[in-house]
Amino acid sequence: MTTAEMVTLCRTRMGEDSTTATAISDAQILALLNERMAELCADTNVLVSGWTASTVLNQQQYSVPAEYTSVEAIQIYRTTGDNKKQWLRKVPVIDTDSSKSTGSPDKFALWGLNVSGDNSPAFWLDPIPNANGSSDLICYGRQLAKTMVSGGQGPEVRLRWQYLVVDGALELIYLRFAEGSPTTLALADRMHGLWEAGKMKAMEYITLDLYAPGEARDTMGYCW
Repeated sequence: MTTAEMVTLCRTRMGEDSTTATAISDAQILALLNERMAELCADTNVLVSGWTASTVLNQQQYSVPAEYTSVEAIQIYRTTGDNKKQWLRKVPVIDTDSSKSTGSPDKFALWGLNVSGDNSPAFWLDPIPNANGSSDLICYGRQLAKTMVSGGQGPEVRLRWQYLVVDGALELIYLRFAEGSPTTLALADRMHGLWEAGKMKAMEYITLDLYAPGEARDTMGYCW
């Protein structure tokens, strides 16, 4: 579907065949679609991706790009220096070295970082890098979809999840009109159930359990 088709589908399900006597504008529907899209991408694995970062000498904290809502895994891949190639072990921040030792990172923790007065999600490397790298960190996480703004724009999630986003938007639309209307409130409750059930299915979309404890392996496949 395109963005315009998702807006039209919302109207179709509401029983509106025309925008001339509508109770809600296209711009308002689009805002609700974007709200549900952001929630779906942040809470599930329907849109996962990766980015690269570079280790910096004596720098422990690294900001997460604004379009990512999580850091699920990090791989260090170097072709110079120590030529280290392995997955970093994910640990709680309290399990990083309190003495702030330096060396070649072998684990990471999630916390935050203050950047010029603004808070940002961040990952912390341990040990703190003792050398500069060049795009030697490959990071994996959940990514937000692009904001839908134009009629012909195609949403970044698959068709199945586009229909789910429409369900979620309809819940918000019905809640908007629910005051004094038991029927509309009941419709909102029904759409809420469909939205939550759909999100549960979306959480199973990628079967790899990225939250289960695991053992990092080196280039030879050995655990350490």
